[in-house]
Amino acid sequence: MKYLRLIPALLLGVMLTACNTTKKLYEAQQYDEVIQRVAPDICAGDMNAKHINYVAASYHKANQADHERIQALKATGQPDAWPEIYQRYCSMKGRNEALACFPREVKQGMNYVKLDLNDDMMAARNHAEAFLVAKANQLLNTGSKADAEEADKFIEQLQRTNQENSNLPQLKKKSLMCQTDRVFVTIYNDDERPLGDGFANAVLSFDEGEVPANVTNLAKRHTRLSVKDAEVRVAISDVQITPNRLDEVTFKETNGGKTVEVTDHSQNKAVTVTGTLKYYDAYGYRALAVVPFEVKSTFKNDYTTIKGDREACSAETLSRLNSQPVPVPTDESMLLDAAKKLNDLIATELKK
Repeated sequence: MKYLRLIPALLLGVMLTACNTTKKLYEAQQYDEVIQRVAPDICAGDMNAKHINYVAASYHKANQADHERIQALKATGQPDAWPEIYQRYCSMKGRNEALACFPREVKQGMNYVKLDLNDDMMAARNHAEAFLVAKANQLLNTGSKADAEEADKFIEQLQRTNQENSNLPQLKKKSLMCQTDRVFVTIYNDDERPLGDGFANAVLSFDEGEVPANVTNLAKRHTRLSVKDAEVRVAISDVQITPNRLDEVTFKETNGGKTVEVTDHSQNKAVTVTGTLKYYDAYGYRALAVVPFEVKSTFKNDYTTIKGDREACSAETLSRLNSQPVPVPTDESMLLDAAKKLNDLIATELKK
């Protein structure tokens, strides 16, 4: 029986401890922690009057403080105020949503009103993103490693604000390229077609001054990256080579009773290489930035042949008769041409 008597005492102790902790958080003005701690219990049906009062007071005081701070920040007219304005709008919306599940009578008793902050939040977020992007770029454009490290703070804040911001990959890439001592450029072929060393060498053979000084040409990396190294992986995902194609169109021309049969021929072939440039820091867990690419090498040669009286040809046909068929380039030569174009694309990308 003594154990049965002990159970209510333990429950009472837990309740008193919970109330005491909530009170301490409230007195310390940790209003959001009060809401996070107590609101789920109220939503689940715990109608503890003290808890409801603490949540209600915390909700209104926190929202009032955020509202006043937002107005003060807007009054400054400074662009660097927008990230904080956006975060405070997020806090207000989060509190409002946390209490949305309260019973109707509880909401009425605490003067809860559903807030519509979507338009204000969207405007604040747009302003905040514009400031963070501009500030990060300003720091990265100095070329200083210290400034790049400082830019990372704004890039991280931008990602917290909107992880889908289109500027994030470029900013992360610029920061990585600025802070690293060495950038190893490597090539990976995920296509079934073996491309050979000639292709890899053509992709990775940069001329002096064509890429930043810290870029190291390397077809295959054999050394472990140090903490100040980075890697740009040229990942080939697909190689398409069209078969040799000869298109022909035949028609007749007449002139002064004379007739000639004209055939226009078109030789065609194309190589398309697609993939991505993936930027990794020394830890290499996941790509900091991914840049898709597509390069093409195309061959096209047009020529014209006739059967019949040459005097029946139009001036335009006569002008095309000097063209001749030529040997179609091999797959290897066109792949090599595509590799050189990819080399130019990578060089341009690394200097952005």
